[in-house]
Amino acid sequence: MNEAADARKMSPREEMADVRRVIDGLDDEIVALLAKRQRQIERAARVKPLLGVPALVQERVDEVIARVLGAARREGLSMELALRLWSATIEWSIQYEEKLMGDRASKHDDVAEDGG
Repeated sequence: MNEAADARKMSPREEMADVRRVIDGLDDEIVALLAKRQRQIERAARVKPLLGVPALVQERVDEVIARVLGAARREGLSMELALRLWSATIEWSIQYEEKLMGDRASKHDDVAEDGG
């Protein structure tokens, strides 16, 4: 049975409780996915200094935003919401990467200049 048919059988109070339950479950899934994303940022912070790559690579930021906006369009997600969420996520990620990288990036600058 679909959600609309199920909702017609519920009182407004029951339906609101169901909406909240579903949202809570979705929030848990989103948190789990963001935690996985954060672990990849941590991996990048370990690898980038070895490559002489800074935390902020504008071309990559542009690529991620374009890809996410395309996915948002396909999924019917508000473009404004997608842009705000990913802009904030990317900004936080870059700051976190810089913090994790510390001075490791500068220690490997000469490697990058020598071509690795």
